[in-house]
Amino acid sequence: MNLKQRLIEKASELGFDDIGFTTAEPLDLYIQEIGSRPPEMYDWISSVEGVDLKQGAHLSQNHPWAKSLMVLVLNYHRRAFPPQLTGKIGRVYLADDRQLQQDWYLNIMSFISFLGEENIRFHFGEEIPARMSAARAGVATYGKNCFAYARKSMLGASWLISIPVLLDAEIEPDEPSVELGCPSWCKNACIAACPTGALYAPKKMNPRKCIAFNSYYTEGMTPLEIREPMGIWVYGCDRCQEVCPRNQAWMHQDLPPNPSLEVRANDFRLVTLLTMNEDHYVNKVWPLAFYISRKNIAKWKMNAARAIGNQGDRGDIPLLIKVLDDNPDETVRGMCAWALGRLGGSQAKAALESRRACENGMVKQEIELAIENL
Repeated sequence: MNLKQRLIEKASELGFDDIGFTTAEPLDLYIQEIGSRPPEMYDWISSVEGVDLKQGAHLSQNHPWAKSLMVLVLNYHRRAFPPQLTGKIGRVYLADDRQLQQDWYLNIMSFISFLGEENIRFHFGEEIPARMSAARAGVATYGKNCFAYARKSMLGASWLISIPVLLDAEIEPDEPSVELGCPSWCKNACIAACPTGALYAPKKMNPRKCIAFNSYYTEGMTPLEIREPMGIWVYGCDRCQEVCPRNQAWMHQDLPPNPSLEVRANDFRLVTLLTMNEDHYVNKVWPLAFYISRKNIAKWKMNAARAIGNQGDRGDIPLLIKVLDDNPDETVRGMCAWALGRLGGSQAKAALESRRACENGMVKQEIELAIENL
């Protein structure tokens, strides 16, 4: 059995859904595409993630020893997600167990150990463009929503993680599949469904308007114009994947439940997120949703306040009033004011008018805007 066959067999043994290989040459199409976009769409990545994706696409230039690029495919939607969490938190984050060091993490570490046993030098990191790597390795095609879709597994769905790994071994490349795999009859369902207009054309997305980006990467108050379109999403978004016809076959299966997530569902109730203490945040929330710093509990509370306002239940008004009065963070108080204005009613209006004299700066502006909108 040659090396490629051994790698394929090991990937299958560990539960990966597919594996593909390509050369370590630069990902030229990716480099060209990123270069064609306005710089302000992506200049945040280097400061937030600490990586340069355009530079990361120069595979052999960055790692002259590399001879091949291997891409592993992992399905993160093997079990059903609790309905209390879908629509609020993106599925991929609920399945990301790297901090918990459970199934997903253990599969990857086991494969890495196998590479060591084979005396293969390797490198994997966030700077390597994963979706383009998967397409060039023949394990995925593109969707109009910019997601990668499984080519030979998972009923062709997009609920996958692609993990590119550079190797110092010469391995025969697979047939690339750098192509749009959407059916011709689909009339841009994903673009029409994108709540904030982040998807502005097939295979074109402005990350700065994306719900995911605004739910965990931005600082300060969420921009006013996208607060209502963000709905009750508090961390990530699945909307373009949920409406995609290519995902329907997978989504309509009778998948087994996920007991560990069902037990934790109440940890992510909107009212719980808005009022949680540091212990709840660090031990219950952050291990599953770690893109927001452990020191930035206020970001979660602000997101929860916005979602509560969009949820439309006036029974939440007393809680919003209490947080508006008590929370020390101005972004949380400001979003509580916005949420009260969104819910409306005499109780909300009286609370806003009462609080106006106690505030200044950003929070006072939010209160005045909320009162104006009532």
